[in-house]
Amino acid sequence: MRHPSGRWGRTRSRRRGLTLIELMVTVVLLAVGLVGVSSMFIVGYRTQLHAHFASVASDMAAKKLERMKSAGFNAINATNFPPTFAVAELPSGQGTVAFAPFPETTSTGQYLVTVTVSWGGGTGVAGRTVISTVISRHG
Repeated sequence: MRHPSGRWGRTRSRRRGLTLIELMVTVVLLAVGLVGVSSMFIVGYRTQLHAHFASVASDMAAKKLERMKSAGFNAINATNFPPTFAVAELPSGQGTVAFAPFPETTSTGQYLVTVTVSWGGGTGVAGRTVISTVISRHG
């Protein structure tokens, strides 16, 4: 009988498949790819968490400044607004309030008020937000 390739003789069936080495290389390449993708998810999660904490910190600092503006120039002192405060909404959240006459050389009825809110939470997540404004005697 004549073989379809044009040879005479017995036909051999060639079995095609994956060898063990080819399979191992495929598994290693797949594992490297999955590790890369999973690390992107971790970085993305940390970035999202840091952005959330920064947003909460900015909101807390702005609220503190609004309370100081509402209280009025004469009510701004260390008794009414202590220099440190806890921020329970953030991990290890801590805030500070600093105020000084503005400009620094003379007291002209204005305070430069700076509110700083910092937080912990580990590498890539910890941070701080600083907001400053000038509050005057005349509103």
